[in-house]
Amino acid sequence: MTERLQNWWIGLSPRERWLVGIAGVLALGVLVWGLGRPAVAAFGDLESGHRAAIEREGRVAAKVQLLAQRPEKSVAATVDAVAIDQYLAQSAGEIGLTLDRNEARGAGQATIAIATARAPVLTDWLASLEGQGFVVDQLTITPAADGTVGLTAELRKGGR
Repeated sequence: MTERLQNWWIGLSPRERWLVGIAGVLALGVLVWGLGRPAVAAFGDLESGHRAAIEREGRVAAKVQLLAQRPEKSVAATVDAVAIDQYLAQSAGEIGLTLDRNEARGAGQATIAIATARAPVLTDWLASLEGQGFVVDQLTITPAADGTVGLTAELRKGGR
């Protein structure tokens, strides 16, 4: 087989040898590109997935640690001296959220609304309120076109 290939190569003119050589190099380049590009993309996806998983693991570990540090008596039960709407406004303001609606509804209940906020900040704030003993009775979160979310919720003081 190699002898037949060698005889064929010798039978070509110098110009034909150059053209066959260039065609071979181009074919090899296409083959390497066709196999290498998907492999590089796959490794890139693996790396980004790994980074996202590590970030999620860190957030979960931080939330578990936060839940492990629950006080003996809930903050909601000790907020009796301050109206619930004032406490919610102060708590939201401390992390940069603005309550667009904050109405007290009877003893220990309030209805709040936030027009725009980043979803992780909003859910972390709600989780911290639940960790302090507040109960979310009704919750509506609506996405906005700019990547933020809006919130309407009814909260009440929970006793432990």
